[in-house]
Amino acid sequence: MTRLPRRPRLARPAQAALAALGLLTGLALGCKGGLGGDSCVSTREYFADEVWTNVMSRKCITCHGPGGVADAAGAEFNLLPSSYPGFMDANFAEVTENSSVAYDGLSALLAKPSGQTKHGGGEVIKTDSEEYRILESLVKQLESPVECSDDDLAQLEGVVVLSPEETLRKASLHLVGRLPSDAELKEVADGGEDALADAIHGMLDEDAFYDRLGDIFNDLLLTDRYTAYTGFAVDLMNDEDYPAAGAWWDGTDGQDDLRLKVNTALAREPIDLINHIVRNDRPFKDVLTADYTVVNPFSAKIYGLSPKFKDPNNYNEYQEAKVSITRDGKKLAIAHAGVLTTPMWLNRFPTTPTNRNRHRARMVYKMFLATDILRIGERPIDPTQSLDYTNPTREDGRCTFCHQQIDPIAGTFQNWDDYDQEKLVPDREWYPEMYPPGFNGEDLTKAEFPKALQWLGQHVVEDPRFVVSTVYIVYRGLVGQEPLLYPADPDSPTFKTDVAAWEAQDSLLRKIGDDFVAADYNLKTIIEQVILSPYYRGVTTDEEPSEDKALELAAVGTARLSTPELLTRKIEAVTGIRWLRPWDLSEYLRTDYKILYGGIDSDSITQRLGRLNGIMASVSARMANEVACAVTAWDLTRPVEKRVLFPKVTLDHVPLGPTGDEIPDSIADIKANIVHLHERILGEKLDLEDPEVERTYQLFLETWKEGSASVTAGKENAWLSWQCMVRVDPNTQVELPEAQQFGDDPAYVIRSWMAVVTYLLSDYKFLYE
Repeated sequence: MTRLPRRPRLARPAQAALAALGLLTGLALGCKGGLGGDSCVSTREYFADEVWTNVMSRKCITCHGPGGVADAAGAEFNLLPSSYPGFMDANFAEVTENSSVAYDGLSALLAKPSGQTKHGGGEVIKTDSEEYRILESLVKQLESPVECSDDDLAQLEGVVVLSPEETLRKASLHLVGRLPSDAELKEVADGGEDALADAIHGMLDEDAFYDRLGDIFNDLLLTDRYTAYTGFAVDLMNDEDYPAAGAWWDGTDGQDDLRLKVNTALAREPIDLINHIVRNDRPFKDVLTADYTVVNPFSAKIYGLSPKFKDPNNYNEYQEAKVSITRDGKKLAIAHAGVLTTPMWLNRFPTTPTNRNRHRARMVYKMFLATDILRIGERPIDPTQSLDYTNPTREDGRCTFCHQQIDPIAGTFQNWDDYDQEKLVPDREWYPEMYPPGFNGEDLTKAEFPKALQWLGQHVVEDPRFVVSTVYIVYRGLVGQEPLLYPADPDSPTFKTDVAAWEAQDSLLRKIGDDFVAADYNLKTIIEQVILSPYYRGVTTDEEPSEDKALELAAVGTARLSTPELLTRKIEAVTGIRWLRPWDLSEYLRTDYKILYGGIDSDSITQRLGRLNGIMASVSARMANEVACAVTAWDLTRPVEKRVLFPKVTLDHVPLGPTGDEIPDSIADIKANIVHLHERILGEKLDLEDPEVERTYQLFLETWKEGSASVTAGKENAWLSWQCMVRVDPNTQVELPEAQQFGDDPAYVIRSWMAVVTYLLSDYKFLYE
């Protein structure tokens, strides 16, 4: 893993963090040769490390995997390739069941592949081979499975994580866009990991958290596309079914604020539904099974609904609602199925008469089942060979592999129009040449067609992959990395270390998933546990890792580039001002620089950049300069009790006297303020004697010496540049009373502190988490 340039302070081993989570069950104390005790390898570990790696992934999966010869012949023994989420547990369960079948007293797991009983593939393993010995050992273990008191989390041995106080700061900035309060810091300092968990839990009740949660799920749903301009979302609505989207909307012309709120509320309906579920501690299954949607006073107008709002002007007040439309004088109720039936989701992932909802089916797999159907179905196909079939999607084995999974889900979207995506089309006849509507081999009955998506949602959330998918979404959103994939090439020189890394992470994420289910699918459980894990908190190792160990730990750590949204909130939280456009008060990182700084527009740009490039580095440099310019004089000239950055110095604090002699008391105050800035901006607790403090002081000193000399010589002005003067409130751009305005800097003190603030705002530890 990458080491940070500075020694971490107040850090502690990962074991303490995992113990607080209940995730440590003997971590590094026995399994696979840990810190002490006898080595223990559980039967599942043996299956993963030996049986799957050396035998089944090489000898069995080709025929017994999806679309293989055995699968096509209806064999009872079926395996999943590593491209399927949860494949290892599914395969272990399948092998366990198969092992219990015997032929003349010999387990089928041995008899079949060795040809000692009828096997469609004949003899594929010799009885005197290493593969047979491995299977034989597994069969023996399965008679009395070995379970260890620990698991693959032992791979995290030696990881040093952020202390509880450091984690509190990171989590507070990330989740709610603020620094922790003094009371929170004291409670966590006194109470350790338990108090940290309580503090994080409390943050999940703050309104600001739901802004961050919305960002995470918009990265998945991409429905913020329809906030790009006012009217985008409303214009998509069929004004026959939703008359307010026509005449009423047209009548609001000129009411810009109202129109913006209506469009935004409609566009963000899927996100707001998710926030409602999480805020109210509902089972996250409701994301696909809720038989309602949520509306605020503004989106309710488009749906023609009149819920009883406490404040009809409060954008943030949401009510559960059931939407109906009127056709031929009859009311038709929308059979709500969570986000799947929201107009914006249906429009964001549209269909056509020829696509027949297959795109939507692929999105259901990708978003809610952690399954990339294109990846697992990737194979060379000659389209001309399909000309031999009347209906290739059901007759050509090269096509049926994917279509028998996609087409049933596609059929459950049959009640929606092919052109007007959110238009309900009840009593529609589905295509008989396609696989019938259903999921996982279960067909939808004719009587269930009117509520097909409700049926689908209820079945998807019962699939184990729904839990995997939900954990992955949160992990990706908080850690900023994709969950590791099982290594594809067993002959790779790094295969063993790659597997070890995957096993450690998979073990942790499976445990978090189990706790999520035990908590009645409360999403907050996942959020809390991911934040408390070494994958969010890791900073270094307790000793220099070997090359293999470094590869194993590559996915562990805190080096996540802040997104434009996270950095926007962090700037305000740390400096007290926003980096904004003065003419409309919009934050630069949400407008002009959102894409340039690696963000997304939820339209054509849907993947965030996780590493700085040249343009992004330039944006960060401009941010540091402009924020330092705007905040330094503003903060220095405020009453001391209101200062955020400069509580320990004044404009009179200079390091040297007129004769060039040091002024000890002044230097001590300057250094004390530097310590404060390091803690405020970078989260570093430094001593006055720390080399980092001295380096920053030298920057201040050299800037001051050069600048003050230039002012004295008349080479530089004795006042600040126009943008850096105290003329307006930096957050509102409202002009200040003349008595509060300030722009002189004859001693070059303000500009010297600007250099320091620019330096710190440009630091890796500020731009990255």
